[in-house]
Amino acid sequence: MIGSQFSTDQALIQSNIAIPNIEDVIVAKATVAGVNSRLALKIAVCESGLRQFNEQGGVLRGVHNPDDVGLFQINERYHLTQSQTQDYDIYSTEGNIDYALGLLKEEGTRHWRASQACWGTK
Repeated sequence: MIGSQFSTDQALIQSNIAIPNIEDVIVAKATVAGVNSRLALKIAVCESGLRQFNEQGGVLRGVHNPDDVGLFQINERYHLTQSQTQDYDIYSTEGNIDYALGLLKEEGTRHWRASQACWGTK
């Protein structure tokens, strides 16, 4: 599953097939997961500008920490093994969203405190 989702994401990008609006995907998945969809969307905007991949088609990595990957900038050092154990591929769009929503639901926003000035309420 982990390798196949990454291949699927890359194939969609390269073939110019219409990809669902990422905002709608995040909101829908957050709603189903019982997570505040507006908050989840704000975090993804602040963390990655709603991008899973960089201009070269590789997974987006953090500017300040290259161990942070994808839409929600999931940190590989702290979450890669756990995400794989739970069968999430944080390098794919769907896996990154689903894993992040699980973190938000179970642990709140603590994993995104560094960007709270951007997504937090004033």
